[in-house]
Amino acid sequence: MDLLSVEVVLGLTGLVILVGLAGELVFRRTGVPSVLFLMGFGILLGPVFHVAEPTAVMKLAPYFGTLALLIILFDGGINLHIMKVLNETPMALLYSVMVFGLTILSIMGFYVWVTQESWLHGLLLGTILGGTAAAIIIPVTSHMVSLRDSTKVLLSLDSAISEVFVVVLALALMGSMKDSVGGGHFIREIFHAFWDAIMLALLAGALWARLLAWLGGQALSYMLTMAAILVLYYVAELIGANGAITILLFGLVLSNMEFLVVRLAKPIRALIGYELDQAQFVLGEFMKRMHEELSFLVRTFFYVLLGLILDFSSLTVEITLMSLGLFAIVVLIRAIVTEGLARWNDTWPLGERVVIAAMFPRGIATAVMAFLPISTGIPGTELFPIYALTVIVLCVLGMTLVLTLHQRWNPSNSREPVPEPSIF
Repeated sequence: MDLLSVEVVLGLTGLVILVGLAGELVFRRTGVPSVLFLMGFGILLGPVFHVAEPTAVMKLAPYFGTLALLIILFDGGINLHIMKVLNETPMALLYSVMVFGLTILSIMGFYVWVTQESWLHGLLLGTILGGTAAAIIIPVTSHMVSLRDSTKVLLSLDSAISEVFVVVLALALMGSMKDSVGGGHFIREIFHAFWDAIMLALLAGALWARLLAWLGGQALSYMLTMAAILVLYYVAELIGANGAITILLFGLVLSNMEFLVVRLAKPIRALIGYELDQAQFVLGEFMKRMHEELSFLVRTFFYVLLGLILDFSSLTVEITLMSLGLFAIVVLIRAIVTEGLARWNDTWPLGERVVIAAMFPRGIATAVMAFLPISTGIPGTELFPIYALTVIVLCVLGMTLVLTLHQRWNPSNSREPVPEPSIF
């Protein structure tokens, strides 16, 4: 069907939202991530019943993908308190860096060995698949009585930090691959990606914190902040800065504004003002609404979109074996690092080690970044989306299986009942 009627589009939109809500309810009650239901629904609409053609849907992918990416980055930045990470949870930072770094290197070596592609292609694929999904991990672990609070914090920070790593390093690598193949250019690209963005993010964060204080919690401040994110992304790209990294740093500046203001010079403090309590309140309320409403909508439609464009005909034996190999690397590296750190520091008991090692699902950041290389014209990345989608599904299924078996073997460690969510 080349063109859908308005009635069909609106009906499908409502149906997608209902499937997303049903998936969230099942997720909260059973721990089975809603991504499986959403991608499955997309597969039914596209490859199975051909309600929507993948070629037509692909035109929406850049828009949904970029919007999802901006929400992920802003959410990651605003929930990342630098001093808290450095001072209170050094183990989380160490764990995240070790898992992420070793996963990248292992996938790069495996990919180059199998395909004979350049090491930059392997490095990019490893970066895309290197980060876990905070939107899946945090809700799953938050209600597990077998985990101590310190372990829950570690898993939350690990997923948030690794998603940031995925986006920042992948964007820098793509910029390097489009212009040059030199390692020095890659380092230079990372430096400029941060330097160009940090100045704009600091200025925008300072001005917006002041504006939020002036607004004093008015309802329109929620949508104004969302509008500011989109406009800031446009301005950053217009002046040559990296828009995605600018949004990440914008959220980071806002979340750490109270810490920064104390250390700024008096003229700058006078410009920003000291009325940060109201700004923090407004920011907290906005994040709550964005996470529960806007983030839900974008995540729901994007996962359905992924299912719609999933091409089963491309799942050859070679691609299937490659995807299984990538999945095995992801699982093994996390298990090895978890066991190694546990023995080195006598950190986690056996039950916690199993849960920590099982928190390997990939999510929307991986999916978005997998589609960007081919959409920006980087040759040799045509198969990255199918690799990423396959690994995402395998990781979610693998985590669900491990946790189900773990809870069956250890009934005393089963999850607390999750309160029934309100949809009003």
